[in-house]
Amino acid sequence: MKFGQVEKSHSINTHRRDFLNQPLTGAGNQSKELSQPKFYLGAPVWGKKEWVGRLYPPKTQPKDYLKYYAVQMNGIELNTTFYRIPNSAQVTQWRESVQQGFKFCPKIYQGISQFDRLSEIPTLTQQFCQSVENFNQNLGLCFLQLPPYFGPERILILRRFFKLLPPHFPLAIEFRHPGWFHDHQLIQPVFDLLCENQIAPVMTDASGRADVLHASLSTSKVLIRFLGNSLDPSDFVRLDQWVNAFGRWFEVGISEFYFFVHQPEEEGVIELVEYLVKCINERYRVSHGLEIQGIDLQRSQSQIELF
Repeated sequence: MKFGQVEKSHSINTHRRDFLNQPLTGAGNQSKELSQPKFYLGAPVWGKKEWVGRLYPPKTQPKDYLKYYAVQMNGIELNTTFYRIPNSAQVTQWRESVQQGFKFCPKIYQGISQFDRLSEIPTLTQQFCQSVENFNQNLGLCFLQLPPYFGPERILILRRFFKLLPPHFPLAIEFRHPGWFHDHQLIQPVFDLLCENQIAPVMTDASGRADVLHASLSTSKVLIRFLGNSLDPSDFVRLDQWVNAFGRWFEVGISEFYFFVHQPEEEGVIELVEYLVKCINERYRVSHGLEIQGIDLQRSQSQIELF
């Protein structure tokens, strides 16, 4: 079974402990200069032919999928970089296919992240960082996904790895081993390490892994990976909980939210993103002046002609 996925809808615990009501560890260290947070919403892929006629205009060719995707959503969890490090020409091509304000969040190459040698391969780490920096202003948060067996006893490996990164490299980290969490917070040593290096947390909302939810904030940016369950009603319940909590997070100075929706079959991503945008706008349009762009096929057809 995939990480966080449950086999049957009735086994999803919609009454799981609501970690979003827990005290926000580190919240007092956030900047409050930005009154209106930025939301970057999207999926882990753009190359879905099933989205032609729904997210993309009819007869859209694969080479144009990213252009149309970037008109409809303003962020992408870039999983292709997990399987290979792209060269600068490929990154430049992707960057030139999107509009200003769009953010790529590249997943760190598995040859770096999935082994105990995490801090012992400086050449690959340097190559990856140099590659994704070609996104320029379109680079969001990169994210390091640790393997499930990578527990707190390996914290010194993380410390050494962070020293390999360029100054101010935008990074978030996803912990999967349950030992990193206690009472919905990251354990203090790793939380201090993230704060020291200005590395953001990844919050993974997986209905089958409530133990990895946490409310620890080490920077004013956060990356949320929402693992849905094929549009089960509990998916929408969980999104409602996020929307309810965002207002409190705005008040402590969270300035950038990266929210990426996963589904076992990615076709269902569209419905969940549409629902999330609708709920955020309805809840915070008046109180915070938020007006997030929703999905609109007509806009996609007209805007791309001007791009």
